[in-house]
Amino acid sequence: MKKYLDIILHAIYGCIIGVANIIPGVSGGTMAVMLNIYDKLIDSFTGLRKHFKKSIRFLLPILIGAGIGVVVFSKLIKYLIAYFPMPTCFFFIGLIIGSLPLVFRKSLETKFRPVSLIPLFVLLAAMTALAFVNTESQETAAAGIQMNIGSWLYLFFASAVAAMCMIIPGVSGSMILMVFGIYATVIGAISDLTKHFFDNCMILLPVGLGVVFGIVFGAKLIDICLKRFPQMTFFAIIGLMLGSPLAIFMKFQAQSQAQEVNNFTFTAMNITISAVVCLIGLAIALFFGSDKRKK
Repeated sequence: MKKYLDIILHAIYGCIIGVANIIPGVSGGTMAVMLNIYDKLIDSFTGLRKHFKKSIRFLLPILIGAGIGVVVFSKLIKYLIAYFPMPTCFFFIGLIIGSLPLVFRKSLETKFRPVSLIPLFVLLAAMTALAFVNTESQETAAAGIQMNIGSWLYLFFASAVAAMCMIIPGVSGSMILMVFGIYATVIGAISDLTKHFFDNCMILLPVGLGVVFGIVFGAKLIDICLKRFPQMTFFAIIGLMLGSPLAIFMKFQAQSQAQEVNNFTFTAMNITISAVVCLIGLAIALFFGSDKRKK
């Protein structure tokens, strides 16, 4: 009986992690830490070859639950992006900014070394540059336009990077997808999977392969980086997070302007609502990342 209860519980945990991973600024890794399964999750991924059966028994219900959470919640996210892009954008930005203190505290768990600032500035510069990269070819793929090899490779690479990042507590994989300009494409393909099954599968196939690659190989890489170069790794994450709000803002604005109805307008009401939800997102992230919450 306990065995089946554990399976159900792990599926629920997976659903929570899946929903967290689909919200830019919310870290699935942080949720796994709070649910007290993070270490076992990483061990299961890194030890998949050595302890295949044991790892699969633990991972399968979590992965199924995560898949359910992603599919169900994607429709709501798609609706919010389509009709309330500006408040949604600033809510995500608030979540990201509110997650910074958690990562910063982790970066200072070891003695500060100035050399650790190098990856911070490199990632900050990269994210800033990426904010101005035209990702129109990737975003239009959601409309049913035939994808080419370049689009497949781009989706695979971005998804692999996002999967690697979502393993780290405090970092959102969806934030990375948004920075790369494919978040709306992926959400749209998931939520409308049954409507245009073949076209959406052509989008989700490289995404799925990228996620599997990122998790399986990324878990080991991240584990090595966090053990050998913890401070440099966390400062790199901080650089990524500092540069991502601008990138997300630019992607949201460009995507909204490309639609027939542009809802990303700086009206008094939009600005007020966006400011309020940004503060709400900030407060939520600070709450879940606080030391008091952990205790």
